[in-house]
Amino acid sequence: MLSRKGHAIKLTKDHTPDRKDERKRIQKFGGFLSWNSVGQANVNGRLAMTRSIGDFHLKSSGVIAEPETRRLSVQHANDSFLALTTDGINFLLSDQEICDVINQCQDPTEAAEIISQQALQYGSEDNATIVIIPFGAWGKHKSSTKIYSMSRNFASSGRWA
Repeated sequence: MLSRKGHAIKLTKDHTPDRKDERKRIQKFGGFLSWNSVGQANVNGRLAMTRSIGDFHLKSSGVIAEPETRRLSVQHANDSFLALTTDGINFLLSDQEICDVINQCQDPTEAAEIISQQALQYGSEDNATIVIIPFGAWGKHKSSTKIYSMSRNFASSGRWA
């Protein structure tokens, strides 16, 4: 995700079994889908994603490591940072929520710590890793009206851990 003028721009597409094209590839390779107690589809009952760098035991079931990305030129006057996150973070926080929190932090190290801790506090049981690469507009798009909170009302937001 790229932060441009304080707005999150998604640069990748999530690779989940809910996507028809991803589901077809998994099934073509002999993999199967099962659903957990909260209705989330998993490859062979184990993985909520259909693309992964690791998870070698699922490669023969169609799980691949190749991402779908998009190319964008960095505008240092407008772009604050690039944030790379794992599903343990972006299944719980929206891109804009991540962007808003990071834009309030003093430096990328502080921001990464807060985001990963927030995901864990929201109930992430998965890898909660984030890498933040600062650009020329770092610190330029802070908003005094948006204050991040380490608590969340899942019922009203429609998001469940």
